[in-house]
Amino acid sequence: MRACYDPPRTTAVRGAPGHGIDQDGGVPGVPPVIYTPDRRLRVFVSSTLGELAEERAAARAAIDGLHLVPVMFELGARPHPPRELYRAYLAQSDVFVGIYGERYGWVAPGEAVSGLEDEYRLAGPRPRLLYLRQTDRREPRLADLVADFATDDLASYKHYASADELGRRLADDLAVLLSERFASTAATPDRSPRAALPAPPQAIVGREAEVAAVAEHLRHGSRLVTLTGMGGIGKTRLALEVARTLEGDGPTTFVDLSAVTDADRALRTVAEALGATADGVRGPLDAIVEHLRDTATLVVLDNLEQVVGIDRAVAVLLERAPDLHLLATSRRPLRVRAEREVRVPPLPVPAAGAPAGGATDEPCVALFLDRASDVGVELDDGAGTVAVVAEICRRLEGIPLAIELAAARTRVLPPASLLERLDDRLGVLVGGGADVPARQRKLRATIDWSHDLLDEDARGLLARLSVFAGGWTLEAAEAVCDTGDDLLEPLATLVDTSLVLPAAGPDGPPRFRMFETVRAYAGERLDELGEAGQLADRHLTHFRAVGEQAQPWLCGPGQREWVARLDVERPNLRVAVRHAVATGDHAAVVELTWDVIVLYFVRDAVDEPTAWLDAVARAEPDLDPITDAKLRSLHALVRIHHGDLDDVLEDLEGPLAVFEAHDMDFESAVALHQLGFVRQRAGDLDGAVAALARSSELFDGIGHDWGVALAEAMLASVLIAGGDLDSAGGAAQRSLDRARRIDNDQQVAQALHHLAVTRLLRGEHDEAAALLGEAATLARAHGLRTDACACLDVAALLALRAGDAEAAADAVGAAAANRQRLGVAPWPTLEPSLDDAMATIRDRLGDAEVQAHRRAAGERDLFGVLDATLSTVDAGSSPRHPTPR
Repeated sequence: MRACYDPPRTTAVRGAPGHGIDQDGGVPGVPPVIYTPDRRLRVFVSSTLGELAEERAAARAAIDGLHLVPVMFELGARPHPPRELYRAYLAQSDVFVGIYGERYGWVAPGEAVSGLEDEYRLAGPRPRLLYLRQTDRREPRLADLVADFATDDLASYKHYASADELGRRLADDLAVLLSERFASTAATPDRSPRAALPAPPQAIVGREAEVAAVAEHLRHGSRLVTLTGMGGIGKTRLALEVARTLEGDGPTTFVDLSAVTDADRALRTVAEALGATADGVRGPLDAIVEHLRDTATLVVLDNLEQVVGIDRAVAVLLERAPDLHLLATSRRPLRVRAEREVRVPPLPVPAAGAPAGGATDEPCVALFLDRASDVGVELDDGAGTVAVVAEICRRLEGIPLAIELAAARTRVLPPASLLERLDDRLGVLVGGGADVPARQRKLRATIDWSHDLLDEDARGLLARLSVFAGGWTLEAAEAVCDTGDDLLEPLATLVDTSLVLPAAGPDGPPRFRMFETVRAYAGERLDELGEAGQLADRHLTHFRAVGEQAQPWLCGPGQREWVARLDVERPNLRVAVRHAVATGDHAAVVELTWDVIVLYFVRDAVDEPTAWLDAVARAEPDLDPITDAKLRSLHALVRIHHGDLDDVLEDLEGPLAVFEAHDMDFESAVALHQLGFVRQRAGDLDGAVAALARSSELFDGIGHDWGVALAEAMLASVLIAGGDLDSAGGAAQRSLDRARRIDNDQQVAQALHHLAVTRLLRGEHDEAAALLGEAATLARAHGLRTDACACLDVAALLALRAGDAEAAADAVGAAAANRQRLGVAPWPTLEPSLDDAMATIRDRLGDAEVQAHRRAAGERDLFGVLDATLSTVDAGSSPRHPTPR
């Protein structure tokens, strides 16, 4: 075993008072070492001074007579405060002697107890010899203290009548203590058989990497590895598998501490599991150390989070047993110097939209199918069933206990029905066998276990944080959950206990999140607090402010950064809007949507704000004229995006009149931009050009480069449709210049696309291909799917010009399939040319082959098809067929 666990031998360094370990290694819950003749034992004497002067003298004489060292605090001029001094004395002592008469002693200003009581409370598990003078006149507080002696299992107390009797009793008791200690330390350590590792009834699934990593830590220098994570994440099962992996390297013992709440009981449980014997004099720590002497051993300590003082006990145990390695499981780290914390992650889940065929290889899906089989349900592994199981695992975020409980439910609910009921996951996920701990038979119970260990502040914060969806920043938590107290300490507690997790996010303020299961539980606690409505109002107010802050940056030079920042807040925006709709605050929905709509265009997710606006429209709210104008303008905007142009002209002209009447240049310019597009589609080319020119002028007047780039790109499109390619090229170049000035990649891509179209239609195919390649690179880099579809239109025409009708058919098919998925209309600029191109493609390939290409391309990755088509364009060095006109 020593070859496996090979820590360097170091000289133990004693902790200083105030750091959890006293200067001789003493720790609450851990009996101190008693050294004999080679190092004189120190006996601390506690008593009142003047009242018991004779007894103190007798005690000193008795201790001196045994050649021990009396440690006695006396008043007088000293460089340290009395409290600090007697605590330091006590920390360096090995035996505690308490002598009590009639007086309770002086309580210093700012203290709750006298020095006499404080010394007793600080004695911890040191051998305690207590002596009570025979009297019926004790002060009330001293009487209360003496009453506690009867329940002190570690103390021996006797009565005395005189100082001489006290001296004799103390000398005898110290002699017995020393002789018992000599006998116990001289005895051969008990090597009784240790407890065997439990045999798990089921195979572990999907933890191969974690098992190997933890075993490697223990084999190469980590003497304490703590597996942390929320309840049900699989810490115990992982620890058992690691222990089984290391069994061949030397003695390994598993200790379940889930029913233990204090460090002394924990050490006694460990000693019992090892087969070490603690007695009345030799405490469990000494027994463990002696038992493990010269034997490299791995001990698994399971469920430490509720054990008070276990951190200090573990630190001392590691210090005194240099051949010991510990593998602990806890919902919070121990925070001792030797510790290596390993956070146990959930099982990986299949990506949304991933083919069901490969999902059976995912550990969480395999776990579900295996556990369903354990309860007698044999689920088929067809694509339909596997897709439902994969979605269940995604909804349960890969938490093993939740997946196992869900699988057990298949006895009464088929997977599809189970999935429908997961909104009430805390009520649905109930089960488990009789051999499963009670706290793991219900998902709610395992979170109860963690919740009950929190203090009041942490419990309150956990409940309030449930108002957030998808995560939050510290700034958001302070704005929404602030009760006037510092949130950092309770938030740190929640992170330590794995109820709150650090969350990955864009560069910027750190983020935090909860598992949805924990959030559901915390939401129930928030309801019990009666603060749900108030917190939802504050959440809405905060994200309205975030939207207002983001709006000018989304429509300006900071678009890239703010899209990334708001991307992770989309679940919170959704929650805020839902609350606003539910409470009738429709104006807030309109204003928030107006501020953040650009985010959804960049992310090709316009369906979501469309649903928000539809909800407001159905409510027919009584809005002020400006808010109503924004609602109509926004509604027109999303309808245009989806290709719905019926009666949209009125929804733009009416709001434009309101904006102009209130001198709202930005809002007017936005409305004019859309109006230009709609007029062009209605056949009013002159009206379209006029509206877009005015939009660009208004944007320019307020210094809005993004708006100018947007209006000039639309103007280029309108001019292309009208056949004025020179003017269109100029508008596209102006759009490109403004977009590059503010480093706005999406607008740069759109401007490059329009420039490519003008070059294509002028027969400048090489220039068109080069410009299109730049636009495609930006679309791919930022996941701009709508813009990639526009690039595919041009790429299809260029591929056909290069003689590759199959590549052109792929490009058209991929663009059509992705536009259908995104719910967006084709860009109208190239409609005539694409119609001619499709006729040519059909002539060359035939209808059946064209349809086959379109179906296949529609299933391929959009950007992959775009890259392949551009490669074809690059390979076509000279035209073999005339470009369709």
